[in-house]
Amino acid sequence: MKKEELLRRYLLGERDFTQANLSQIILTQADLPEINLSQAILTQANLEDINLSQALLTEANLSQALLNEANLTQASLEKAILYKASMHLTNLSQAVLTEADLREVNLSEALLYQASLGKAQLQRANLSQAILQRAFLREANLSYAVLSQANLQQVNLSNTDLTGADLSEVNLERAFLIEANLCSANLQGANLNQAIFTGAIMPDGNLYQVEED
Repeated sequence: MKKEELLRRYLLGERDFTQANLSQIILTQADLPEINLSQAILTQANLEDINLSQALLTEANLSQALLNEANLTQASLEKAILYKASMHLTNLSQAVLTEADLREVNLSEALLYQASLGKAQLQRANLSQAILQRAFLREANLSYAVLSQANLQQVNLSNTDLTGADLSEVNLERAFLIEANLCSANLQGANLNQAIFTGAIMPDGNLYQVEED
């Protein structure tokens, strides 16, 4: 499907574009809130500065897509493929990314406030300076991810894999890291005030022990 046809049908009130083939499409700055692109093919698409708030992108393939500065507030990206996508400064507040493939994605300075990323694959992702306050990342795989200077206040990282992750200068105040794997992670300069590490494997490989009075 070409850009002109998609925009024309959307303006006429159509919202369901399930399984549409939009590979390499250019939709920069398009205004498409609440569109249904579930299972759509958007590989290498240019979606920079697009408005996809409350859009349905469940199981969509967005591999290597450009989504820099896009608005994906409250969008559903459950099980979506975003491998190597570029999402610098993207707004994903309250978005659902459960079980999404976000390996090697660039989410630097992205806004992920209260986003749901349970069981997401984030190996080697770049989340530097991202805002993940109150996000849900239980059982996510963040091995070797870069989270330097990110805001992870009150985030749920229980049972996550943070092996080799860069957590330097990260804000983990009141975060939950119950039974997380932090082996070989870099926590230099991190704010760990009131963070909960019960049962976590610490950077030195030792199991975190709660000190008793």
